[in-house]
Amino acid sequence: MVRKTLGSLRDFYKLFTSGLTSAEIEKLVNSDARGMYTFYVKNMTPRNPNDSKVVRFFKFVWYLFLAFLMKMTPARRLFYAIALFLVVLGFWDGDLMKLFYAFLVINFLMAMELADKLVTRDDLEFARQIQLSLLPDRVAPIEGFEVATHSEVAQSVGGDYFDFLPVKDGSTIVVIGDVSGKGISAALYMVKVQTALQMLAQETDNPRQLLLRLNEYLYRQLKRNFFLTVSLMRVFPDGEIRFCRAGHMPALRLDASRQLCAWIHPKGTAIGLAPPDQKTNHRGNGETHTVFEKSLEIEEMVLDEGDTIVLYTDGVIESVNRTNEEYGETRLMQILLDSNGATAEEMKDRLLKSLGHFRNGEELRDDTTFVVLRRMGRPSSIKRTSSVEARAN
Repeated sequence: MVRKTLGSLRDFYKLFTSGLTSAEIEKLVNSDARGMYTFYVKNMTPRNPNDSKVVRFFKFVWYLFLAFLMKMTPARRLFYAIALFLVVLGFWDGDLMKLFYAFLVINFLMAMELADKLVTRDDLEFARQIQLSLLPDRVAPIEGFEVATHSEVAQSVGGDYFDFLPVKDGSTIVVIGDVSGKGISAALYMVKVQTALQMLAQETDNPRQLLLRLNEYLYRQLKRNFFLTVSLMRVFPDGEIRFCRAGHMPALRLDASRQLCAWIHPKGTAIGLAPPDQKTNHRGNGETHTVFEKSLEIEEMVLDEGDTIVLYTDGVIESVNRTNEEYGETRLMQILLDSNGATAEEMKDRLLKSLGHFRNGEELRDDTTFVVLRRMGRPSSIKRTSSVEARAN
């Protein structure tokens, strides 16, 4: 009898601890709990700063409970209230059956919520596969350059985007963009941006004109709380580049011969912030341009053999470790300097290793995408690499 009981307890223990790791527990306590708190707090009633600490605490608990209740459907909210009533009544009467019924109701509701989450997760996984298929996994070679890419999303799907648009004269327009926000909404806008750019690139190969037309196309389609930052870099086989950006992160250039890093940051306003028809006088000379057009600058330069350009989204430098410290521009610059002479693929691997070591297990808080372009000495020895990964919460 004792052996049978111990065996049952052992099986019960294995059932509840199957697949459990310390990392999972830490994620539940730190990351998941923080995410849950943020989710409910944004819907809470603001507290009165004049209340005492005790009153503020109890009000906080009550408002947090109400925020949780209001996220449930009315029917499930009713059943939850019945379960709470049975718990109170069971303790009041000392009736274990009422507590058992409350236990059944709460587990019934948990099972329904879990089923909803699993269905949503399956849908998100399907959406993730579709989104990843839209990103270029194998890009046509860019003459004179090595190229390596990486994209990783913080949630199942994200708003980061990169692409390579070939031009008839042999040059290539390298695109990297970031839709504000994360998740499904940002991913849907990303698809719209990709489609629009591929369509507009058939009309013009000028990066500045492309951004002007993109802003005109998207301005009235983006909701007011959404905007897009994007960089376009036209790359020529002889090493010439023409760089234009709309509110996006600056590009980072490694000068191989001088062993120096420098930022390339022409001015530009994000897509969706400035109306395409809002005019302004240009330097008081009677010429008028739109506000968005006036903000856009284009920068041109020629890369020498071994020079490297890194285009990236803010998720790279804003990656944080467990002490909430950001990775920052200095570390990115140092990785590039330390990689002088390495191939584009080797630079990508070193940056990924550095980011992973820095985060030390901390979850991504934002989508992370970058493109490495390295000027080759002999165009015939081009090497193409691409990496696209995704991680669900």
